[in-house]
Amino acid sequence: VAEVISEETAESEPVGKTNLEERQDLWNKIQKFDTEASAMDYYDNGEWDLEKMRSDLKVLLEKDRFGR
Repeated sequence: VAEVISEETAESEPVGKTNLEERQDLWNKIQKFDTEASAMDYYDNGEWDLEKMRSDLKVLLEKDRFGR
């Protein structure tokens, strides 16, 4: 029983931390390229849209690399 609890803890805790860290990292990078970006653009129905953040960051990086 203790082994199962340990596995659940090991599997569930890092996911939340990873999502939080990823969200913060994406947001920091988005703000670097778009200082007028709003966090609310990426928050809907009580959840952060990490896929939209990744997509928008990709576009911003491409614009920065290849010009506007």
